[in-house]
Amino acid sequence: MSEEARLVEWLRAARRVIAFCGAGVSAESGLATFRGAGGLWEGHRVEDVATPEAFEYHPELVWRFYAARQAALQEVEPNPAHRALAEMEAHYPEFLLVTQNVDNLHERAGSLRMIKLHGSLMEVRCTECQRVTPIDRPVDLGAEEEPALPRCRCGGLLRPNVVWFGEYLNPAHFEEIGTFFRQCPLPGSTGAAGGTLLLVIGTSGAVGGGYGLTTQARRYGARIVEINPELSALSLDVDLALREPAGQLLGRVWPQVRS
Repeated sequence: MSEEARLVEWLRAARRVIAFCGAGVSAESGLATFRGAGGLWEGHRVEDVATPEAFEYHPELVWRFYAARQAALQEVEPNPAHRALAEMEAHYPEFLLVTQNVDNLHERAGSLRMIKLHGSLMEVRCTECQRVTPIDRPVDLGAEEEPALPRCRCGGLLRPNVVWFGEYLNPAHFEEIGTFFRQCPLPGSTGAAGGTLLLVIGTSGAVGGGYGLTTQARRYGARIVEINPELSALSLDVDLALREPAGQLLGRVWPQVRS
């Protein structure tokens, strides 16, 4: 049996699916990865425009960086991987999407039950009152010589609602992930074998060591599938690896599963 045929079989047998997605999923839509082009943007290291300290000392530069990323997001569309994952949510009795991406391509494809570990590019958060507000267009900073930084209704300076280097992720997200795994059928019970499937898609696994998702999957008896053209830091943890971009692969595989 081919690896692709085995994936089809496992997807058909699964009752619970959790997908862990990284930058490779959105790169297929044409979005540059966060560390693309050598990790530089206009001569600056990404870390210099993606830290709390950078925002404190150079908010105009940071906002120019994120406004440009928001504008780039308007020029791309969800690809077959985003759409397949959205359909999986409706297909499986229990489904959870965990993404490291800050774009809104999963939402635009129709995904609803989702954990965005690193925040959302299309949200702003007030640095004073902490109010989070979704936005539907890029922030307009006006003239470069006299930028108009976005402000909250309370007067506080707005920032992108993303997690920067040096900031903590939301612990409630990891509790939700842990709860999903803890509800796996016990070994030997009906539906335990192959009942839960972890899809690791388009992530290097370098950030946070994959946040322990493959470790939890192994502990609770879930099968682990990696979809990635390249080897990753998680490749040794998986049961099945398919070395192909997710959009191409799932564009072929998912119609076979749902038919």
